[in-house]
Amino acid sequence: MTPQRRTLMSAPNRRQLLLASLGIAGTTALAACGGEKQNGSQGSSGGDAPKAEGPVDKVKVGYIEDGNGCMLVAIAKEQGLWAKHGLEAETVAFTNGPLQIQALGTGDLDFGYIGFGALWLPMSGQAKVVSINSRGLADRILGQPGLASIEDLRGKPVGVPEGTSGDILLGLALKKAGMTTSDVERLAMDPPTTISAFASKQIQGAAIWYPHVATIKNQVPDLVEIVKSADFNELAFLAAQVAAPNITERPEVLKKFQAVCKEAFTWAAANREETTKLLATFLGAPEDAIASEQEFVEVYSADDVTKGSEDGSFEAFLKGLNEVFVEQGKIDKVTPVSEYWLADEYKKA
Repeated sequence: MTPQRRTLMSAPNRRQLLLASLGIAGTTALAACGGEKQNGSQGSSGGDAPKAEGPVDKVKVGYIEDGNGCMLVAIAKEQGLWAKHGLEAETVAFTNGPLQIQALGTGDLDFGYIGFGALWLPMSGQAKVVSINSRGLADRILGQPGLASIEDLRGKPVGVPEGTSGDILLGLALKKAGMTTSDVERLAMDPPTTISAFASKQIQGAAIWYPHVATIKNQVPDLVEIVKSADFNELAFLAAQVAAPNITERPEVLKKFQAVCKEAFTWAAANREETTKLLATFLGAPEDAIASEQEFVEVYSADDVTKGSEDGSFEAFLKGLNEVFVEQGKIDKVTPVSEYWLADEYKKA
């Protein structure tokens, strides 16, 4: 099927940010707030996997145009996993996770992808987590040369893309140091602006992630990585696939989608180099750019997900994150993990 494209208001997407941060021009304009790009049906494209017997269900699947955000749809397309598991998928690119949650709520999307910073939405009842994909360790709080600690940023301008994992990391680091956001001059800005502002020394700190960190290092080689996401190992910067709260009313569709997730991420976990190449091809991005992002990503196989669900580690990670979201005012209470993470359904898929 010829890919369909629908552009609303022009604004950079995650793939453009990835390319732009590496000085690469000529990328395609995508949608802005509420914007999306439809890539058409990919249910039977790519791969040599046999088609499933029985009825085929049509689904619309959201993704984000970066390595983590497109991993499922890229692998499923290449390996023919949609058709293998009885699905015909139309994939739709979004600029972020919360917009996908909105689309799930209006019935315009069946499944989507969210990163760490948007997990408060399932925790508040707005979606169900149907697959836990990976753990990222790419976030950093950077300081200009000569700054050694988060305390050194007191009273200084710090750039942060709002509502992202970098934003969450900044809040965690400030709390650990006995500080709050009022102790720094917190400036909300998008990643390209953060990069240029830090390089030109208009800001003294930045809460951002790889591969953007690598781009900044090329311009400010003596910068200091003041805080790393790995400094908070009690939490996991998880990425996940999500669905509308009523997805359990469509058990066969849910089972098929979770089966695709299990097969795709199990392959990715065992084939990291091949995955990086596949993602670069899917996104039309330089392989080294994707590699710099994937270096800090731990992909979970189906066995990893089942083990993490049964031994309590995922519950601990998610509960701890839930507590952070409560402290930061995003949600009002800690929600039992079983109310939004469909672990039992995942295991049976």
